[in-house]
Amino acid sequence: MVNVEKGSPAPYIGVVVAVFSVSFASIFIRWSEAPPVVIAAYRMLFAALMLLPFAVVHREAQFKFLDRKTISWLLVIGLILALHFATWITSLGMTSVASSTILVTSHPLLVGAVSIIYFKESGKWTAVGVAIGFIGVVFISIMSIGDGSWDGNLLAFIGGVFAGIYILAGRVMRKKVNLIAYAFIIYLSAAAFLFLAAIILNQPIWPYPIEEFVLFLLLAGVSTILGHTVYNWSLKYVTAPLVSASLLGEPILASVLAAIILVELPSPYIYLGGALILIGVLFVLYDEISYKRAPDIE
Repeated sequence: MVNVEKGSPAPYIGVVVAVFSVSFASIFIRWSEAPPVVIAAYRMLFAALMLLPFAVVHREAQFKFLDRKTISWLLVIGLILALHFATWITSLGMTSVASSTILVTSHPLLVGAVSIIYFKESGKWTAVGVAIGFIGVVFISIMSIGDGSWDGNLLAFIGGVFAGIYILAGRVMRKKVNLIAYAFIIYLSAAAFLFLAAIILNQPIWPYPIEEFVLFLLLAGVSTILGHTVYNWSLKYVTAPLVSASLLGEPILASVLAAIILVELPSPYIYLGGALILIGVLFVLYDEISYKRAPDIE
C-alpha cells in the first residue's frame, strides 16, 4: 500500500470505504448457493490473486525479512483465518445476518478477557465491558434455543473466537511483516486450507455457474481487498477513537442492508442482546483508547 502525507484525508476515506465494503459480505454470501467452505475458499483465493501483482512488484521490500519461522507462523494464522471464515459463513445460512455479524464481531470481548486473565494489562472498564457483553451473548444464545438459530449463533460466536485469536496473533506478526506480504501469505494459505477442507467434506469445488464466481469475486474484491485490507492499511494513520468506533460499523450496517435488500428483520431479542454486546465492546474499546493501543481489524 502507498504511504500518505500527514493530514491527508485518504486514510479516513479508507475507513469509510472499508466499513461499507465489509458490511456487504453477508449479502453476497446469502446470495450464493455454493457450500460455505467453498465460498470462503474462493474468497481467499481471489483476494490473494488480486494482491499477487503488488507482491511481485514489491517482492524485495515486502518479503526480504521473512524467515522460515515467520512464514510458519503466518501459515498458522492463515489456518486460523480459514477457521474464522468457515464457521462464520456457515452461520449465515443458519441464523439472521444481525445475529451472525453481532456475535462474530464480539471478538474485542474475547481479547479483553484474555488481557484481564493472562496479561493483567486492562483497566476496570474492560472488565465491565466483558461482563456486559457476555451477558448479551448468553441472552441471545438462550433466547435462540427454541427458534432453530441456536446452532448458527454458536458458530458465529466460534467464528468470533477465531477472529480474536487472529487479531492477537496479527498484533505480534504485523510488527515485523509488511502489509502486502502479510495479507498475501495469509490469504493464500487460508485458501489452501479451505479447499482441502472442502475436498475432505465432499463439497464440490468445481464447476459453478458464472454468477457464483461473480459473487466470489465481489467477496474478494469488495469485502476483502476494499474492506479488510484497506482497513488494515488505514490503521497506520487514523486515530484510535475513529478505529474503535468503526469496529461497530459492520454489524450495524450489515443488519440495515439485510433489512433493505433481503427484507430480513431481526427477532426482538436480538435488539436487546445485540445492544448489550455492542455496549460491552464500547467499554472494552474505551480502555483500548485509554491505554493508547489501537485495536487491530481482521
